[in-house]
Amino acid sequence: MSAIEQLDELQGYVRAEEKLQPALVLLSADFDVMPGLRNSVPYDDENGRPTDFANVEINYLLKHRPPLAGVPAEELLAANSAFFTRVEELWDELGHRTITRTVEQPFRVLRAQDPRDGFIIALKQGKIGNLWMTASSAPVLRTGATPPPPVWT
Repeated sequence: MSAIEQLDELQGYVRAEEKLQPALVLLSADFDVMPGLRNSVPYDDENGRPTDFANVEINYLLKHRPPLAGVPAEELLAANSAFFTRVEELWDELGHRTITRTVEQPFRVLRAQDPRDGFIIALKQGKIGNLWMTASSAPVLRTGATPPPPVWT
């Protein structure tokens, strides 16, 4: 497996944070941004043994601020449509290519890939209108690095 630019795990975490920053800044006026999972998963070879490569992933939960905080799920689902549109427009402007756009409620997903480095970023919606953003790397060199602290806390 090879990557467009060979990063190691630590560099992958840093790049993943960089990928999410523009959209998190865009949404931070309407949401509290809370760090979620940060992990690395090794790629396996055809025999199921770990290779020298891994995939790193980070995510952030987005908690609605007033006036949307506490409203019924149906209202959140409708309001979230505008956030998906804004994020997709931003990612398009940044040169990302949309690879998944699922608009059926309630489990809406927008996933885009940066063709320059293979990183994938996603905005996802849960059943009750909760949102989260994820960034995952192209293959990076597996080092066992501890994920750095989240940029948003």
